[in-house]
Amino acid sequence: MKTKNLYSILLGMTLVACLTGCKSDETTDAKPAQELVMIGDKEIVIAASETGTSVAVTADCYWEITEIITDLTVVPWDDLTVSPRSGDGNGTIVFTSEKNKTSVERYALIVISTKGGLKQVVEVRQSRSDAALSLNQEEFAFDAMGGLANLVVSSNTNWEIKGAEGIDWLEFSQTSGGAGTSGVVLQVMRAADELDRSANLTVVAGDSELQFNINQKGVSSISLALSPTDPAIFPATSGTQMITVNCNAAWYVTVPTSSSWIQVEPMMGLGDGEIRVTYTDNPSVREERQAYFIVTSGAKTVQQVDVHVKQEPAEEVIIPEEPHNIDPSLSR
Repeated sequence: MKTKNLYSILLGMTLVACLTGCKSDETTDAKPAQELVMIGDKEIVIAASETGTSVAVTADCYWEITEIITDLTVVPWDDLTVSPRSGDGNGTIVFTSEKNKTSVERYALIVISTKGGLKQVVEVRQSRSDAALSLNQEEFAFDAMGGLANLVVSSNTNWEIKGAEGIDWLEFSQTSGGAGTSGVVLQVMRAADELDRSANLTVVAGDSELQFNINQKGVSSISLALSPTDPAIFPATSGTQMITVNCNAAWYVTVPTSSSWIQVEPMMGLGDGEIRVTYTDNPSVREERQAYFIVTSGAKTVQQVDVHVKQEPAEEVIIPEEPHNIDPSLSR
């Protein structure tokens, strides 16, 4: 460890509560030995679930924090902050940090110096989380077709996956579990368009948290085809016709208001599928009627297919006239 020698030297220094040698601006005489700088605690402990603490400084001279050493453990304590960094006389030092969500204690050394050149070393420690948590991997990569993968969660307490709410292209066999080792099957759906997508999720167990990421490539090129695109003319009476969709991404249907006599479902799909077109009776006996709807796919380069449909006019019903009644007496 790169600070091992410095750490050993600093810990070897006597953690004295009294520092002499504080200079006075009003006299050149040495201050008496009872004048001092004193930290209330030689070891400052922050609980894993806490985000900070404060200690009192008793002093009759100027003091300054000249060094903060945070890389004493495998994972440096980079989120530790100390404020204020200096003072004149009595004061309070505030230590703030994120919660310790790992199973390793974190350490730091704070060096307080006076103008007289003497130093005091104070140890700051944050306890480890009681919850042990590990994942088999932190990165999952999928191509546009999606697929399945296995996330293995090992914990000594209950755990939960957070951040998956509202992600409709991702499914989990379970999002929570208990102590032990759990296999979670995650399923990534087929890509909806050309855009890459990702999800950043967190497994939480007690005070411990671990993140894992799921990344999926978008479709390289959108293909969209319908069959038939010009359906046969619909008969005048109501009915249904199916249209086949061949697509490698998500597709969406738009029906203009002028085509209200047809109903199309579903209005969207993913991959190959079918569209059902339902039409009503044509009330006109003289004119055929026309309608169309649009199918689109893609985000960067939108593919579009227009489907036009026609319906025959209704048959005109001719009611024959009834024959006139003939007076029998006229036939004599």
